[in-house]
Amino acid sequence: MAVAKVKSVALSVSHKCRNILAAGWEAHLNTVKADNKGSKNEIYTSRVHYMIHKGTPYLIVPENDMHNINIIIDERGSLAVFSPIRGRVASLLKPSKTPPRVAMTGDVLRLKDSKVPIIADSLKQTILKEHEAASKASYGVSAILSSAGATCRSRSEGLLSLLSEESSYNILKFDIGSCVYIDFNGSSHNIELDSFEAPKADLLKRCHAFH
Repeated sequence: MAVAKVKSVALSVSHKCRNILAAGWEAHLNTVKADNKGSKNEIYTSRVHYMIHKGTPYLIVPENDMHNINIIIDERGSLAVFSPIRGRVASLLKPSKTPPRVAMTGDVLRLKDSKVPIIADSLKQTILKEHEAASKASYGVSAILSSAGATCRSRSEGLLSLLSEESSYNILKFDIGSCVYIDFNGSSHNIELDSFEAPKADLLKRCHAFH
């Protein structure tokens, strides 16, 4: 009975991780600062966009971001994705409370030149499909989404803005080595990667809510 309960808790935590990753589009990427003499053993952090493609996070990083230089010397990195809680729900949280998040460590890898256009086109098509699905939602669904408030942007809206920007981006692959779920209380829950199912696209996801 105890074993079954432990498995149930593990599945619940894994489900929350999938929800956070599927609902979000922004993450904090950390890499080791580097220069022409090698690693400085200092951490550089910036916010980047990401998408999950076939279970793998792909990072959309501006060309002028230092991450592109850092990973040439040291590919190690970590990625933190916070639960995108917005609007009225966020206002109910205590200021001291940090939203639940998924923290991953792994390697930040450059794509082979032959794979870049394939991944880029796939991400573009996914963004357009999600935006189209949201725009064609029924009146009832649209009303529910709208009631979330103007500050609650959908994942597709956040990513769609990238397609119209003039800035150039590099697409980097994040090869996950470990994954941890951190709850409202700051408690960490390790996720077994062997049993971690990749998140599925939720075309109408706007605000992540825990159940």
